[in-house]
Formats: sequence, structure tokens, C-alpha cells
Amino acid sequence: MLTQREFAKLVDGPALDREIDRLTKKGSGWLQAAQILSRRVNGTLDWEELGPSGSRFQIVGSRGEAVLFWDRHLSRIVKLRGREENGYGTAGFGCILVRNERGMIDYGPGTIEQALERERLSWVHLGFGCVFEDVIGDVEGLLLAQAFISGFAPTEQEIRGWMIQHGWESLEAERDVVVTLRQHAWRRGKIGAFDANETNFIKSDVDGQLYPIDLIVWTMPE
Repeated sequence: MLTQREFAKLVDGPALDREIDRLTKKGSGWLQAAQILSRRVNGTLDWEELGPSGSRFQIVGSRGEAVLFWDRHLSRIVKLRGREENGYGTAGFGCILVRNERGMIDYGPGTIEQALERERLSWVHLGFGCVFEDVIGDVEGLLLAQAFISGFAPTEQEIRGWMIQHGWESLEAERDVVVTLRQHAWRRGKIGAFDANETNFIKSDVDGQLYPIDLIVWTMPE
């Protein structure tokens, strides 16, 4: 386990400040993105002083479920996930599949244990995912590590072909799934793979293969 202070010292503070300033200067809705990024890092670390320029973890960006850092020591991506109140909203430590109040399949916030199970399922059913790195403080944050894949975003058609080739069935016409999720939702047996869009795949410029980097893989709710 890392204390909040220990992890704070590993974060490149000036790089984070520059990213927050960059988002703020874009104005409009980007101001909220800057505020969320600050809460996700500083709130999780209880506003401990961050490390100097050149520290191990350099900010890459903030996505729906996580803050992404570049690990300068091991040349990999590290994902920070955290509590809902620290800017992670309804994702919690990572979305899972649930039945909502209308009885439809939707996203729900996952616990740390569920986030780790989701990564296990990703390795089993997609052949790629994250590995557990550490826990921060009294379960304030979860660190996951993922191999860096040099490449670019594939097309929707390439993703669709990849999913079909690997035995997945599209749920785009499935009325049991929330409308906004259907287009990028797939099923294979009892397992669902959701959010399969171009932002969550990388096409390697080394081997030309597609790698699923951030899909929501979970057992389909009864």
C-alpha cells in the first residue's frame, strides 16, 4: 500500500498544473474538466504536496473512469481510479454492468474488488487489460498498470470486425440494454463487453493488431 503522501511525491506536480491550466484556458465545458482532474488527483491525495518536475508519473489525461499517467521508469500507462466523491462520479473504481431502476442493463459504480475482477475478465475474454499495481491510503485510490501499445485508433468497422472474429454478438438491437450503450455493446455467452468504441482500442503500428485497452467487461446481469 502507498500512503497518500508517498504517491503524491511520485506525481509530476508542474506537469499536472500545466494540464489543468491548459484545460481551463479552453473555457466553456473544459473548465469543469479541469476541476474534475484536480479533484481526482488532489482530492484522492488529500491535497498533499505533489512531486517536482520530472517525477516518475507524468499526467497523460483524464478519461471517463480514470486519470492516466505515463510511468517514466517502466514506460507504461498507470491508471488512477478513486471514490465517487473525489471526482470519479458514478464510475466509482470502474463501471460494472447492473440493472437500473427501470430493469435495463446499465452502468453502475464498482468497488475496488469489482474493478480487479473486471480486469481479470478482460484478460480471460479479450486477451488484454490492466494489472493491479497498488492501493493508495485507506482505499482512497486504486492504481492499475497497463502495457503501452504504440499505435492509433482503429475505425468502427475494424472494431466490429475484430469483435465478430472473436465470437462476440452485437447488442445494438437489444431492447434490454440502455439505448445510449447499445451501439458499442457486445455479448459472448454470459459475458458482456461494453464501450467497444474507437477510444477504447489501439491498433498497433508494430504488429497491426487491435488491442482493447479499456472496455467494460462484466457478467451480464440476470
